[in-house]
Amino acid sequence: MLKDRLRQLRKTQSGLTQAKMAKYLGIAKTTYASYEQGNRMPDIEIQKEIADYFNVSLDYLHGRPTDLDTLSKKQVSVASRVTEDLTDYQLTEIITFIEFIKNRPE
Repeated sequence: MLKDRLRQLRKTQSGLTQAKMAKYLGIAKTTYASYEQGNRMPDIEIQKEIADYFNVSLDYLHGRPTDLDTLSKKQVSVASRVTEDLTDYQLTEIITFIEFIKNRPE
């Protein structure tokens, strides 16, 4: 399942290639490609870096159900594009606001 999540996450990022992802992680492109093909398993530190890059949990990377599973491909794509250039502070503010909206009485 990890290989499928890696490919899915990378493809939601416009223009993100295996080579660019490998460069970000400081590994060879062939090594990253082998992760997506399921021929190799990244060590836990690489998995953490990948999860941080895509802002997902390790559980999500390994195929465990999360809130992201209920989103359509279009929703994930739109969310990815919208948040692409935001700072960590801006993302935190958005998440705080979403939590506020979810928890307020109707």
